[in-house]
Amino acid sequence: MEPMPRRLAVPGEVPDNPHLHLDDVLVPPLVAELAAGRSVLPVWRNEIGGVTFAIADGAEYVKIGPAHREFVPDAEAQRLAWLAGYVRVPRVLGLGAEPDGTVWLHTAGLPGTSAVLGEWLTRPDQVVPELGRALRAFHDALPVAECPWTWSLADRSVGRTSAAELGPTPVEDLVVCHGDACNPNFILDDQGRSLGYVDLGQCGVADRWADLAPALLSLGWNYGPGWEAAFLGGYGIDLDRAKLGFYTRLWEAE
Repeated sequence: MEPMPRRLAVPGEVPDNPHLHLDDVLVPPLVAELAAGRSVLPVWRNEIGGVTFAIADGAEYVKIGPAHREFVPDAEAQRLAWLAGYVRVPRVLGLGAEPDGTVWLHTAGLPGTSAVLGEWLTRPDQVVPELGRALRAFHDALPVAECPWTWSLADRSVGRTSAAELGPTPVEDLVVCHGDACNPNFILDDQGRSLGYVDLGQCGVADRWADLAPALLSLGWNYGPGWEAAFLGGYGIDLDRAKLGFYTRLWEAE
């Protein structure tokens, strides 16, 4: 999950991304051991204090951080194993928990680049519609009846917010949701086409707008304002203001 940036962008300006402020990050001994002498580079810092490291220029990745409901390596590994039968996702190489409470997930890299890194961050006119198409392809590819997990309102809101705060629950249009459909979690090839998906620890069955809401929020954080229509056009859906409002409030309440 991405937080809102410190400063709102103006049209045409690329927002500052605090997830990429990594100068103070040291390579943990566990990551150095997994790298076995190969290069290691921190590439992303999440809002719960975890860091993702690239090994050997992205041949492998290690996500490491404190135990948290949003980062449960065993649960994510199970989801990746199931998802691999339908869409392109990272292959799990290892996972574990350390005595100090640190948990980690080691995966093979996908042969592409996050949609918010490198040249793609400055080409939203090309990237944003492709992100919409990529999320639609994910939803269309996965069989709801066979998915072992849910990402329902009850799963997400118990103990964190109340139904009254969210407003009336919309009628559900169920798909297998990504669970964190923010823009960085979509991988593009060198032509800017969708190649795969990452960070799937919350994947489960829910209304499609449970994914669309954070995807649309993320556009402003990463590319600046005004890209929502391009994303929805790529996805192939009209704006549903009631559902967008409901699932945005749920996302922000977590």
